[in-house]
Amino acid sequence: MFGTRFSLLIVPENTGRVIRKHLTGWKIIAAATLIAFLFITLFGFTIGFFRRNVDHHKLATLKRENRFFAEKIKELQESVELIKGQMAGIIEKDENIRLVFDLPSIDPSIREVGIGGRTFETADIFSPLVDQVTVIENDIEKILRQIKLENASFSDVYDKLQSKREQLDHTPSIMPVEGFITRGIGMQVNPVTGFYQMHNGLDISAERGTPIHAPAAGRVVSAGWEQGLGNCIVIDHGFGIVTVYGHMSLIKARRGDSVKRMDVIGFVGSTGQSTGPHLHYEVRKNGQPVNPLNFAVKTALYTP
Repeated sequence: MFGTRFSLLIVPENTGRVIRKHLTGWKIIAAATLIAFLFITLFGFTIGFFRRNVDHHKLATLKRENRFFAEKIKELQESVELIKGQMAGIIEKDENIRLVFDLPSIDPSIREVGIGGRTFETADIFSPLVDQVTVIENDIEKILRQIKLENASFSDVYDKLQSKREQLDHTPSIMPVEGFITRGIGMQVNPVTGFYQMHNGLDISAERGTPIHAPAAGRVVSAGWEQGLGNCIVIDHGFGIVTVYGHMSLIKARRGDSVKRMDVIGFVGSTGQSTGPHLHYEVRKNGQPVNPLNFAVKTALYTP
């Protein structure tokens, strides 16, 4: 094979002259090997060129994506920090509300809403971006747990508020009639007998027929004539509070009636032991007389 001689005839079309070339087997094999080597080398360079271009494009794309995600993570971190600040304000307000309504404060350790247990690796990727995402996820999960805690706390406060509201609705917070306070609570001279005796309420002077208003919600437990007080109404407001209204010219409310604050229950008069038109007004707390001025937000005019 290597020693075999070959003849190559070349006949150009324009001249017709035959050109003869003599080739040996080893030259043909060497030429074929060289051509194959050049082809393989060129093919390899071509593949490498395209691969480098593809890798460069992928790298550029990944860099752009990393920058995009880094910016988004930064925005998320800022949003989380803002929410954490708002959450701190909500917690502070919650503590203040609990203080107002005599509810126990929530221990700071409970507000940390800690969790525990085994942890599981979800990925073997370690990078600053992954670490930042993990921190953000933990912060968001903690905020969600704090929101659940605050919802429970607000439900507790709401129940207390409803109870407090009912109590406030049944607490005498206004004076039942507009007029002048002519006699206060305590040891006073009885204008009829002239002797000192305990006066358990206020005497509020007003024109005959002036409307008398219920100072709070309650139920009329007595409506009729009482010795010394004349036409008299007694209202039970619950929570241990009872109010008494005496010397009325006319009783409008009846026993068993439910009244609300500002309902007209009667009118000023001078019945019973009285020297002139006025309302005798008492407030009793757990059966003991107390100063009505301690309850009323708006008081009657006072004449010393």
